[in-house]
Amino acid sequence: MIEEQLKKERRQQDSKVKLLLLGTGDSGKSTFVKQMKVIHKDGFSNAEIAKFQTVLQENCLQSMQRILQCENVSVPKSLKKDKEAVLEAEELAQCVNSIKNLWESEGIKDAFQRRSELKIQIPSTADYFFDHAVRFADENFIPLPDDMFRAKLKTTGISEVVFTQNGIEFTLVDVGGQRSERRKWLHCFDDVTSVIFLAALDEYDMKLEEDNSTNRLEESLRLFGEVTASNFFQPDSWILFLNKSDLFLQKIKKTPLHTLFKDISEDASASFEESCAYIQKRYIDTFKGQKIYPYVTCAIDTKNCERVFSAVRDTVITSALSDAGF
Repeated sequence: MIEEQLKKERRQQDSKVKLLLLGTGDSGKSTFVKQMKVIHKDGFSNAEIAKFQTVLQENCLQSMQRILQCENVSVPKSLKKDKEAVLEAEELAQCVNSIKNLWESEGIKDAFQRRSELKIQIPSTADYFFDHAVRFADENFIPLPDDMFRAKLKTTGISEVVFTQNGIEFTLVDVGGQRSERRKWLHCFDDVTSVIFLAALDEYDMKLEEDNSTNRLEESLRLFGEVTASNFFQPDSWILFLNKSDLFLQKIKKTPLHTLFKDISEDASASFEESCAYIQKRYIDTFKGQKIYPYVTCAIDTKNCERVFSAVRDTVITSALSDAGF
């Protein structure tokens, strides 16, 4: 009887997979979790949709305010009243037409493109917010999944999403990536099957929001080295998501990697594939674990997330069975 019970418990344990999502702030962890909720569960609850309605409106207003607050951003005289309206507004609806007018100006578009250089801390999806500002401000606005994937809300604490696929129960654990949140990671280490570390490809010329001086890529690499060397982690496998490939593709056209890093040639910098390979090698060289599986991802692309998770699922299960001696 005892042996049968132990076998039953072992089968139940083998049918459960715990995936811990780690990475620095704004790497796309929460966006990936949102995708899993849409793909494998029933999407968003009415309460979540209502929350994202407010978040998106705040994202749009605050992003434009931060651009206008930058002393190196100039606005033509014809838009001075629009600038004042946005800076004084407390809600998007109070100044949505002014945001529309400002976003149509070349100066604001240029500031958005140069946000890293100007040290303007706004989401990389701010252009999407501005494009849809009028819709967001409508009193009958109901966020679409594509809106919610792009919404920027800092993850604080620990959140879990549980779903079942092919008879296996998956638990995705998402924890905040900002420095102040990382002390909470220790509480998530138990029974982790795999760790998925997300790194934003487009952050190579950006600074941390926390201190506006530390390079985000260097911070992410440092953190990756630390967690993969930590004795607290003993996962069956490590997964590396090189995320935000869509933004990376656009950015390297304007700021090629060779302009910041001397160990990549100008010709290689002109290639998306070789540029991705360069960033990937930086992480692989920093890796302190035994097995790692890298993927280039785009967390706002549902089909991409579906394909990648299917590959991750197979990798995780195979690795877990291998470590168990099967």
